[in-house]
Amino acid sequence: MTTHWQRYAPKYPLESFHHIAREAGLELFRNVQVPDAMVGMGLINAISMACQGLIDVKLPTGQIRPVTQNLMLVAESGERKSTVFELLQAPFRDADTKAMTAFKQQSESYEIELGLWMAKMKGLKSAISKTVAGGKSVEALEAQLKEYAEKKPLQPRLRCFLRQDITAKAIMEAVQGDGESIAITTDEGHMLFKSEAMANVGLLNRLWDSPGMMPLDRAENEHLIAMNPRVSVSIMTQYEPFKQFLNRRGSVAKGSGHWARYLVAWPRSMMGYRRIEDVEPVWEHLPAFHERIAELLFKYKERSASGAIAREVVCFSIDARARWVELASETESLLRDGEYLSDINDFAAKIMEIVARLAASMQYFSGEGGDITLDTINRAFDIVRWHVDEYKHLFSPAFVMAQDQVDAQALDSYLFTRWWQGRYSDTYAPKNQILRCGPVRDRARLNAAISVLEGQGAIQICSGYRDKRTYLLLMNNYFDRRAL
Repeated sequence: MTTHWQRYAPKYPLESFHHIAREAGLELFRNVQVPDAMVGMGLINAISMACQGLIDVKLPTGQIRPVTQNLMLVAESGERKSTVFELLQAPFRDADTKAMTAFKQQSESYEIELGLWMAKMKGLKSAISKTVAGGKSVEALEAQLKEYAEKKPLQPRLRCFLRQDITAKAIMEAVQGDGESIAITTDEGHMLFKSEAMANVGLLNRLWDSPGMMPLDRAENEHLIAMNPRVSVSIMTQYEPFKQFLNRRGSVAKGSGHWARYLVAWPRSMMGYRRIEDVEPVWEHLPAFHERIAELLFKYKERSASGAIAREVVCFSIDARARWVELASETESLLRDGEYLSDINDFAAKIMEIVARLAASMQYFSGEGGDITLDTINRAFDIVRWHVDEYKHLFSPAFVMAQDQVDAQALDSYLFTRWWQGRYSDTYAPKNQILRCGPVRDRARLNAAISVLEGQGAIQICSGYRDKRTYLLLMNNYFDRRAL
């Protein structure tokens, strides 16, 4: 059995976001006390969602691409991931609530208008029947019927951004039409991994690619067509269901290039290290972030109401274009055998497009307008570069570790933080107590982890002089070096 070990990632580059997003993110990080990567991914998610229906990006290669982003965050229960995303997505929920209220009113008016229309159509058809029976000309009545048939009331459509129903039909129903923009968000990753969508990742792959037309044929001659859809996907999951999915269907998802379309992160937990204060948090910068999102959502609503959604195309400035090409060349060289990206070439092939998508969203969201600047492309690359290491950690074969090694690492950390009493302490830890209270509570796995630490010179097994119980003697020279 193999699994992944959790690494100590470097600081997330929150400072790389532009002012409005950066200040909101730092404020969120201080007030909620969650991993910085969780905040950063929440910012990317909100910024991309707000922009994806309004803009596309023109790559230096000439391709027009969407700015949607797929994200996957691995974090355990209690990490406050739902709190972070609820705070950042508040404007989207408000917009959806208003849309549902308006839809209800429009539906009521539609039912009345449809009833009147049907009654008049029925009257015209009845008049035609009577006229035919009387042997008179019905040409004028048929013209009226044809004209009135074209005035049938249009059934209102509910447009919501945040979607959690992840069946193929539900997704296609949400994006059918032209230029529809939605975000599939779930903090129940285990449900997604068992869903129809993950059994057929081809649909989610095509949504990230955003083709000009996406048909879906269903039973009973039901045909759904989406033109130029824009769909972001945000998955929050605990590690265990994610690992089970990788063991069960991971080769299919990775082989199809599905995960290569995601920015991923598995940040270290902050549980047990948060400051407990009796001071109510102050929100000075988050409201400005919300205001900018609301402004962009209103702009998208106005365009949608006009019936034709024409997205703006964001281009690169001359120096930003040169920088993108330079970074793309460097990335390409790292794909060679033995180089840093050679074992994750699926993701590496999409890195620079993801950078371009993020840079365009950041430029547009900042309100500066115009082409992507050199400063913005460098900011976006710093952020995506951080995620490259996370992707490598989660999906590279080099980072898969045997279970006894994973358990040994957890036991090592537990002994160091909970038991070792410092230099020259000769600390003894009862094995049975470690089994009851430590991170590895299966006896066979604990014995295997102890053997690993023994081999590393971290501990020695010994018996108590009086009670004959088994103890772990923590070797001072090993833990002293660890403390440095």
